[in-house]
Amino acid sequence: MWSPKVKTIESLERGLVTLKTLQELQAASLHDLHLRTGIAKATLLRILLTLERQGLIWQRLADGLFRPSYTLQARARRLDRVDHLIECAVTELDQLQAHILWPSDLAVRRGTTMALYESNRKRSYFVVNRDKLGYEINMLRSAVGRAYLAFCPDEERESLLEALRAGQRPGDERAHDRRYVRQLLNETRRAGYGSRERNFGGSYDQSRAQYNDGLSALAVPIAAPDGAVAGCVNIVWFERLFKVEEMAARHLEELRAAAARIGARLSTE
Repeated sequence: MWSPKVKTIESLERGLVTLKTLQELQAASLHDLHLRTGIAKATLLRILLTLERQGLIWQRLADGLFRPSYTLQARARRLDRVDHLIECAVTELDQLQAHILWPSDLAVRRGTTMALYESNRKRSYFVVNRDKLGYEINMLRSAVGRAYLAFCPDEERESLLEALRAGQRPGDERAHDRRYVRQLLNETRRAGYGSRERNFGGSYDQSRAQYNDGLSALAVPIAAPDGAVAGCVNIVWFERLFKVEEMAARHLEELRAAAARIGARLSTE
């Protein structure tokens, strides 16, 4: 978690607490806000006036209750679902890395690929290859892609596989091998996590013989509130040090627990 060596601004903190409380209540009197926040009414009045002048709240004439403004609510709705997922995942990724030392990534489906949206590799004790945010990850060959395919809803999976078969991109050709796809799905579900294809070295299109980042990975899905897969989170390590099964025995339960907490935060925030 971000923790710079500076003090917080107490007045700003009280203002944000007031605004957050009003968003939760949707409508509240001065007394309601005082009871919920513990902030003195005189201070609350100054905060409310400031928020009103900034267009963040308004006061209804009929009952005198304070309410969040429409523009504030609209801004909140415009926040992308992926941004929400990242926000929910940051703390968990940070704590996971601090505990197991090996780095983790958060990947989300983007079309027929998985895309890297967050990573704690920069903070990892171990220095490994750092892919740029937005980096495209192969769906059929990567740990995160296989975890997504194995655990996403059936209808989405079939649609995704059809799109992969219809595409012309090198690296997706295995989608035509239905036996191969069926086997990787069964193996992934049986293991409870996704792992890299043996011939996958980190490049979307190239074989391990052409490109090899020297890494291995295992990944699990993050359940969305609606039953879909919001994204996948992995653990990455130097392949030469541990087999996938060894890393799973060491840290799979911790990875699953982190994914579960991210999913729980998606449901409550």
